[in-house]
Amino acid sequence: MNEIKDNTKKWFEEWILKLNLCPFAHSVYAKKQIRFEIEESENFEKCVQKAVSEITFLEENNDDKIQNYVDTTLLIFPNIFLDCDKNSNSEENILFNDFLDFVAVLDLFLEQNNLEDKFQVVAFHPNYIFEGEDINSKSHFTNRSPYPILHILREESVEKAIENYNQVESIPQKNIEKLEKMKDADFEWLKSFSVKE
Repeated sequence: MNEIKDNTKKWFEEWILKLNLCPFAHSVYAKKQIRFEIEESENFEKCVQKAVSEITFLEENNDDKIQNYVDTTLLIFPNIFLDCDKNSNSEENILFNDFLDFVAVLDLFLEQNNLEDKFQVVAFHPNYIFEGEDINSKSHFTNRSPYPILHILREESVEKAIENYNQVESIPQKNIEKLEKMKDADFEWLKSFSVKE
C-alpha cells in the first residue's frame, strides 16, 4: 500500500506540480491539505460507497480553520477499473470506460443530493483517452496517472482559485502545448503503468 501511495505522490509532485498542469494544486499541497486515500476493493459498489463516504467526510469537515483541514482528496483504486489481466481470474477488473461510468454515478449522486454546487469529481487513469483525440496524442497525459484516481474537489475552492488565476480557459491548451514539446523519454515512467492489452 505504501508503494501505491508513494507512486501517486511522485506522480502528483513530478507531473501535476512540476509541469504545472494544475496551477491551483500548488497551494493546497504546500498547506498539506490534500488527502491521499486508497480503496483496495475490486468491487464496483464498494468503490462507490468509499467515494460517497469520502465526499461525506469532506462535507462534514468543511471548516478550513481547523487543524489538519482537508481541502481535497485523491481517492486511489489500484485493483479495479483496469483492463483485464490475461493471467488474472478476477472478473472484477473492468475497462477504462467503466471508470467513466463510475464517475457518472458519482456525478448523479452529487446531483440527487444537491451537492453539485459543493463538490466536483475529476477522473485520472493510466489509459485515459480524450474522445475525438488521436490515440497517440500526448494530450491524454494531462489526465493519466499511475492508477485510476478520483479527485474530489470543493467547488468553493475551485471558484476561489479561478478568481486568482488569469485566463483559466487557456490552461488545457497550454498543457497540451507543453506536453507536445516534451521528449518521448519523458513519458516512460508514467507509460509503465498503462495497461497492455
